[in-house]
Amino acid sequence: MFKRIFGFLALAFSLFGTQCWAQSCVGEEQNCHGFTPSSTPETFTYHFIDGSKLTVQFDTVLTFFDLRVGESHPSDETCGLECGPPISLDPKEFPQHTVCVRYPGNAQGECDQYDFSGSSAGPNGVPVKNKDYKGLITLTLSYFTAQTINTPAFGHAPGDNATAVYSEDILTSYSTFPVVSDPTMGGKLPGLSSVVALDEPLTENDMYCWVSPPIEGQTYTVGQEIEVSFRLFPSGTCLANPGTPIRDKTARLSLSTTDTNGNVVFPPLRNKEEGNKFHWNNQDGVNEFDLSTEGLAPGFYTITVFGSKFSPQSVDITLIP
Repeated sequence: MFKRIFGFLALAFSLFGTQCWAQSCVGEEQNCHGFTPSSTPETFTYHFIDGSKLTVQFDTVLTFFDLRVGESHPSDETCGLECGPPISLDPKEFPQHTVCVRYPGNAQGECDQYDFSGSSAGPNGVPVKNKDYKGLITLTLSYFTAQTINTPAFGHAPGDNATAVYSEDILTSYSTFPVVSDPTMGGKLPGLSSVVALDEPLTENDMYCWVSPPIEGQTYTVGQEIEVSFRLFPSGTCLANPGTPIRDKTARLSLSTTDTNGNVVFPPLRNKEEGNKFHWNNQDGVNEFDLSTEGLAPGFYTITVFGSKFSPQSVDITLIP
């Protein structure tokens, strides 16, 4: 009897010694959530005191696991004495003078790095693909900033939180809604590790001119195809006929709206041409994208265009039944 009890205790201590990081969420622990097995997407939104929020979505959850998201505050090349350790950016992925997006905080604003941990067997206890979940993980980050964004990037640092080196830009979607100061970015990745909102320098600073939609708040019918197009000029103004329009091969489009909780969401794009990139109409000198509205719900949407030659641009539209 005593030998059997001793054996159970020994097993318990051995498990504790090898998996001391595997702790479940305690009560109302802030920014810790338990994901449960489901064949449909499982989603949870983590909220932070600086007003930012990070939504994590798993396509398919196979086992129960807890997932925490914490904040740390690295520094970049523009940071002063109040900031934390320098952020490590891979120069092959992020060009020189890439900086983090600053949030309200100290006098200079703070960079926010989001670190994942949990109760599973991955680095820092994060869930393991094909054991705890299947498919890709979708991240949606909304944040408040007064910083002018040039070229948005969503930095991902595969590996441990403590040794984070940002070597991937996972940005797939971007929204300037609301236009004043609350951007949202989305990205997909196979496994969780630290992420951060980044701003890359523009390769050029060209004049962006909307062609279509022709006016702010234009109304369309659900199912109608919308031509989204713009002209880009090396200089001048849109009204002053500044010369020959140019192409931006990096220009991409995002469509966003809000859910019932006020969170910005990115509906999937249908009939995508080269992903969400624009094609070039040489005859008219415009960058074009044919946006399908099939399957979308009536409501208000924001179209955001972003690239490396101009700062993000947006226009709001309305879809009616």
